[in-house]
Amino acid sequence: TPAPQVATAVVEPYNHVLSSHSLLEHTDCTFCLDNEALYDVCRRSLDIERPTYTNLNRLIAQVVSSLTASLRFDGALNVDLSEFQTNLVPYPRIHFMLTSYA
Repeated sequence: TPAPQVATAVVEPYNHVLSSHSLLEHTDCTFCLDNEALYDVCRRSLDIERPTYTNLNRLIAQVVSSLTASLRFDGALNVDLSEFQTNLVPYPRIHFMLTSYA
């Protein structure tokens, strides 16, 4: 989602709205992350005064790696993407998974 703190383009909010519609139509499952929230996590929790895109990308990589760990490794909690969708998507039509980082 658009974030004034790290935005590089004036048209970022428009890109977000237009891509959201396209994602609704053409994807089955989507992970959305809030740039502003990532920026705040870097500043407040990780004590990075001025986070760069490298910092944000590392945080995103960690979140996605954690979310998909059960797909990559065997074990009791091994699930497939359809189970992800069942458990993490609040409404079937709006198939954006809710993600969090603790």
